[in-house]
Amino acid sequence: MTTIKLNNYYPHLTECVTLEVSEEIAVTLSIGGRMCDSYKRRKRDHDECSLDGTPGFEADVTYPPLTPEEIMELAEGRTALYAALDRLPPVQARRVYARFILGRSVTAIAKAEGVNKSQITRSIDFGLKNLQKILKFSR
Repeated sequence: MTTIKLNNYYPHLTECVTLEVSEEIAVTLSIGGRMCDSYKRRKRDHDECSLDGTPGFEADVTYPPLTPEEIMELAEGRTALYAALDRLPPVQARRVYARFILGRSVTAIAKAEGVNKSQITRSIDFGLKNLQKILKFSR
């Protein structure tokens, strides 16, 4: 267990609060703090910048970094999604993963597997319905 000062992460707190947290949470808070510091430094150092300079630069400048809570929520959601994908039949899991995680088109999946597009579409539809059921029960 690691002891942290919450005032370092929540400056709006008026009194000094210390808390013991697990190593995982301490590391996540540290990463979030460094990202926030980096964002503030970039904002301070580059008050005027061209958003046309580097592709993708806009998101780095205009959106603040994720909070530690948001990072943990995203990690938990990703873990739940992959656990649900593991519970699907292998063919459905492979096709849903290829379509939505890897971003492949239905045509590309059908060509790679040597089957008709309608089979891929049907399999993905069944996979999404099964995922919905699995995720609904796991909540």
